[in-house]
Amino acid sequence: MSLSVDFLDFRLKNPLMLTEGPLSGTKELIEKASRSAAGLIFTKGIRPKAALSPVPYIRKYQGSLLNADWSCIGFEQWIDVIHSLDIETPLVASIAKNYVTPDQAVEMAEKLVQAGSRAVSFVDYKPVQLSETVKIAKRRLTVPVMVKLPPFLPDLEEVLTSLVSAGVDAIAAMDSVGPVLSINAETGEPLMGSPDGSAYLSGKYILPVALKYIYEIARFVDVPVVGVGGVTGCDSALQMIMAGATGVGMVTTPMLKGLEVFSIVENGLIEYCTEKSIEKLSSIRGLTRKKIRERKTSLSVRAEIDPLLCTSCGACRSVCYSLAINPGVDSYSVRKDTCVGCGLCDSVCPAGAVSFGEW
Repeated sequence: MSLSVDFLDFRLKNPLMLTEGPLSGTKELIEKASRSAAGLIFTKGIRPKAALSPVPYIRKYQGSLLNADWSCIGFEQWIDVIHSLDIETPLVASIAKNYVTPDQAVEMAEKLVQAGSRAVSFVDYKPVQLSETVKIAKRRLTVPVMVKLPPFLPDLEEVLTSLVSAGVDAIAAMDSVGPVLSINAETGEPLMGSPDGSAYLSGKYILPVALKYIYEIARFVDVPVVGVGGVTGCDSALQMIMAGATGVGMVTTPMLKGLEVFSIVENGLIEYCTEKSIEKLSSIRGLTRKKIRERKTSLSVRAEIDPLLCTSCGACRSVCYSLAINPGVDSYSVRKDTCVGCGLCDSVCPAGAVSFGEW
């Protein structure tokens, strides 16, 4: 059984990646991350000059994170970091393209490569700028070039076509969602320290958005795709791979639970492959695309409640807007002439007593 994947010019021990963020912003932090089970590390976004963020700039938000962290050690110090690093974990230098022109970004990349970087990634909220940057970079660099896309691109296929034509070697998606705002209801003040209180949302709540994004990107391009956004454990990592991701990025969960989460997820993937008799984890990449092609929709499926599993807790009845669930002496039951098959009852049943069948 193997978790290893080929990504850019690297052979990774597993598809798990520490993506851009506070946990990879200095030499010491990168060295610490390299001792985790992560298969690859992205540096924090590299900017031309050092910067500090108004505090507080990171806060837990109901299991996710609000982040307004733009701090950076500065480009010249990054050159020293890349040059002096001696780690086994593959590292990708991530350049915050949005602060510079395409030419300047490639000049930064050239110096990072000279310092020892074996791959570079450009991050920008302007996809046109990314395509132009990749085009220039592919002429001037000898290492793989990738990009990270922002969420909610309305012209996604056009952007992907442009990036592939420019020669991009891999695509990561997506960046955190925002800007967003959280307010202290006692005072009316924003909770974050940024000038207008705005921040960006990452973590488990953006997983469904990220999954759909990765599914669409992987469906359209042949280059490796890194799925980033909402991965909190083995189950969500598997979902990313099934959606089409070659690599699975995490940063919010390691920040909330520690770098040990990479080992936890890695062990979970091993257990999953063992239980399913899967020899290579990469064999399930894009599985969802196959399932969607094969699936048939139905208008006649209705809920059923297993009386042996039902605990009569009432959770299903409390959410049934079609008033189709009736309480009984020992268990609840479904009025199939009233049930609309929406599926909500199944998703709230704590006992797993609800199933669906053709009526």
